[in-house]
Amino acid sequence: MSKKKKLGRYLEWHGNRIRVVVRVPPSLTKTIGCTKLREVLITTIPLEAEREKVEVVRRFKARLRGVQTTVVRAGWTDEALNWREAVREAEVGQGSNTLETVREALDDAVARVGREHGHSAGQQFASVALGLATPLRGNLNRWFAERAFSRGYEGDINRALSRLEVWCNESATPATVEAVTTAVAGRFIHDRYVLPKVDTVTANKDISSLHSYWKWMKKRCGVAANPWDNQRLEKPQRREDTASSEKRPFTDDEVRTLLGSIRLRREWEFSLFSALSGLRVHEIAGLRVKHCTSGKIAVAKSKTPSGVRTIPAHSMLAPLIQRRSLGKELDAYLFEELPEQAEDSERDRSAPVSQAFTRERRRLGVEEKATDKQRQSNVDFHSWRRWFVRRAVGALEKGALGYTPWTIAHVIGHKVKDGTIEGTPLPLGMTMGVYAGAASWEAMVACVNAVALPEGATVERPDLTSPRQPKLRLKQPRSSRRSTEGRTPTSPLTTAPPLE
Repeated sequence: MSKKKKLGRYLEWHGNRIRVVVRVPPSLTKTIGCTKLREVLITTIPLEAEREKVEVVRRFKARLRGVQTTVVRAGWTDEALNWREAVREAEVGQGSNTLETVREALDDAVARVGREHGHSAGQQFASVALGLATPLRGNLNRWFAERAFSRGYEGDINRALSRLEVWCNESATPATVEAVTTAVAGRFIHDRYVLPKVDTVTANKDISSLHSYWKWMKKRCGVAANPWDNQRLEKPQRREDTASSEKRPFTDDEVRTLLGSIRLRREWEFSLFSALSGLRVHEIAGLRVKHCTSGKIAVAKSKTPSGVRTIPAHSMLAPLIQRRSLGKELDAYLFEELPEQAEDSERDRSAPVSQAFTRERRRLGVEEKATDKQRQSNVDFHSWRRWFVRRAVGALEKGALGYTPWTIAHVIGHKVKDGTIEGTPLPLGMTMGVYAGAASWEAMVACVNAVALPEGATVERPDLTSPRQPKLRLKQPRSSRRSTEGRTPTSPLTTAPPLE
């Protein structure tokens, strides 16, 4: 293999490709969400990469400058909102300060912000304080308090708003709710997603988050219109011979490969569990011993209300559940080795499983991308859940009795009213989703039992290994290290005095 050529500043090799890398200042890593900004270039020739990197570096640095401006603005925005409350109280006669006193003090605050952050900032400060403009995040905490979203979804919304704030700063657009009209939203989408050719799934995720926020503000805060209506991007038209970028179930060959060759016991057990139950990875990680008794699996916590359900346990899962439950308290986790995440973390207990499974999947060559620019593979851990649905649907197509497509929706935790199975809308949404109630236990048993692993799939793996645990290192105090310089190092465990 030939030695790769040395690359210039801001460039690094990424496999056989070249990518631009710009380090994010430590003060901005939490806001940006990463320590480095990266983008893979089209060319693989170092000389051409030097020319192509210029525009990318310029764009990255403009983004970082925009975020810095946003961080500065966040400080005076909170102060402006406090002044707005003070003005409101003075207008209705609450508190000891008169309206005239508050306005005089506000004039001084506006002048100070103008001196520190510029005339434009001072004017925006005044607009917010007087209630003429609302910062983009001005109503965010109220929305979060009312809806109680998951941390992951709150993170999605915050990231979308951060991108909008940065763009507003770069384009000299006031970062206020009132300034974001339909035309402004369209320009933002064009500049941030269309021109850089961002994947439509990623773009639509941000647009959907912003749309939901404005929809709530329209209902609760008197916002006149939702500028994100009908703004979703259409997937680009592709030729018939172009590979698909749609997420899909595993094929039967991939199921045989994964169940037969995954090396780690925990990831193999998670895979088998999801394949034979349709549970999401975080639903499996949250299972306790008490949730898996009497041939039933009770999902007590899920991403949607429909996901909270009790389903029959597949007969092939009985040995796994029994082994995992042996000798444990009822409140113990089935997969107790998973680390608990910090309360303010967006990561779930299942995060280590998802990461380790992805590494195993790639090692085994179970990967599919339509183009080199596609960020995510068409197959991931969620493909086990898709495979369960595909098998249940396939059994119906071959004449299986005892359950219906609506039963499948109940088993996997999808809503039946306005729900879909593999992208196909379920009919009779009101009748079956509201009036018919939940599927019968007998129907769910028939559905689960109709799912069978493909012939040749491995269900017993005595060769599996457990994930490696980090080694604990005993650290000597600095004084001890200095006193032992020049001596043969010895273990602290062997130098203790003998017991008497």
